[in-house]
Amino acid sequence: MTIDQLLVFHKIVQCKSFKLASVELNRTQPAISLSIKKLEEELEVDLFDRSHYRPTLTEFGVSFFEKTLKILENFREIEKLKFSFANQEEPELKIAIDGISPLPHFLKLIKTFSERYSFTKLSLDFDILFEVEDKVINEDFTLGITHFISHPQHLEILPFTSVKMIPVINKNLFLEKKIDSIEKLKSFDQIVLGGKTDKKGQSFGLLEDGKKWRVTDYNFKREIILSGLGWGHLPYHVIEREINEGELQVLNLDSVHPKDLDIFLIKSRKFKLGPVGDALWSELTSLHKK
Repeated sequence: MTIDQLLVFHKIVQCKSFKLASVELNRTQPAISLSIKKLEEELEVDLFDRSHYRPTLTEFGVSFFEKTLKILENFREIEKLKFSFANQEEPELKIAIDGISPLPHFLKLIKTFSERYSFTKLSLDFDILFEVEDKVINEDFTLGITHFISHPQHLEILPFTSVKMIPVINKNLFLEKKIDSIEKLKSFDQIVLGGKTDKKGQSFGLLEDGKKWRVTDYNFKREIILSGLGWGHLPYHVIEREINEGELQVLNLDSVHPKDLDIFLIKSRKFKLGPVGDALWSELTSLHKK
């Protein structure tokens, strides 16, 4: 039994005719008939009832058809994979993303892109501060989306989007302590992000001389602030509901106020993208332009 015989068999079932199948496969009708005859001899059953005007499947033929559908699907996937290999498409692309980045439009693009390049695995990693830049410069990751840029000479950088960072505090704490000045705010911990390594990074919006509580996760930071254990900056799209429902108070005190933070798309200048990576870079660039 060969894949070619299965292709011929399924084409006859699809066309309901040996003659039409031979036309679509660009073969002679005797060649089509011989292929099926050999298959039936190997299986020792008749797959088609030829006593009618059009060939119909026997009970054995129906069973064989159902069992071989998956085989042909897998074969067609292998054929597509062969095409992917021939085009030198990368088996995997790794994208490092700063945790503050707004994601809905990006993830929608990633979904459609993954469907188009189904043989390239897209791996996403969410990081903070300098970690995205480090991974791209070290070529551990193909692309990065981050606000933190400290070595522009090593990177190709494109503006991608922006996020509004909002300094917030628990609303009840704000009212109870009557926080109306920077000096009063300094008596509470500022919840800031710290890297997962000992490397010194820049945290956003640090209040000089204030107390600080460093964490390594945005969700944990948000929960600490909601619990009334401190204050800090969070992306507006993450806390919009809590602000609207009165759980969080937006701070607007001299140097502590909402700020727009630019987010960049980055890749290493030394790293040459493959065809899929190049296509993704173009897609992400066009997403920014929209």
